[in-house]
Amino acid sequence: MRLVALDLDGTLLNPGGIIAEETIREMQRLYDRGTYIAIATGRQYPVTRRLMFDNGLRGRGFPQILISDEREAYFLEGDDYTSWLPWNKKAREKEASLIDISRTVANEMAHTHSSEFLINNDFMQKDRGFVEIFYWSVEMAEEAFPFFVERLQNTQIKPVRNNRLIALRWEEIGKELILAKVARHLGLADDEILAVGDSYNDLGMLKRFNAATTDNADAEVKAAVQEKDGIIAS
Repeated sequence: MRLVALDLDGTLLNPGGIIAEETIREMQRLYDRGTYIAIATGRQYPVTRRLMFDNGLRGRGFPQILISDEREAYFLEGDDYTSWLPWNKKAREKEASLIDISRTVANEMAHTHSSEFLINNDFMQKDRGFVEIFYWSVEMAEEAFPFFVERLQNTQIKPVRNNRLIALRWEEIGKELILAKVARHLGLADDEILAVGDSYNDLGMLKRFNAATTDNADAEVKAAVQEKDGIIAS
């Protein structure tokens, strides 16, 4: 593999935001042999960057790429990261332009389906650039998901579920799609990439690229990895 893309929560990070020492040693081994290491996460860039530095990775030369908010890419230059322009600016502005439609659909869901959920407030929507809905359980999110799929057709918005959260996102972003853009930028083919993740929002990249996951991953994720003859780590 010439690029390894790692999800953060439940995959790379242990509880408390810690990367295990043995994991860092393996990342170092990959880096020393010329492999790109990318972080692919739904977390915001400042949080992702801080997690890397808090785990002692500043100045190590890796990870070379941070993919944050499932939308933006940042490339390591020297000891810090630089925003990938003009893509990052375009993607953020496009998502922000779709917020009003997302709000309308979320309100429709609440009224027509007597659905109970929390929604990120105006400040968070402006900060993140999209609407995110929080259900009380995974089962409630799973039940609501088909409504959003059907209702958002032909709107340029897609629902992305991650456990009990549903985010309403621009259809041209997601871990799979931004990772593919980065790969093309680096001159890499899909079969030169290994994706590692454990949740529903990792499914796209796990189905497209070589795949690995953890034993405590979502059942659908493990099934997708098994179908590709990928690795399920203990």
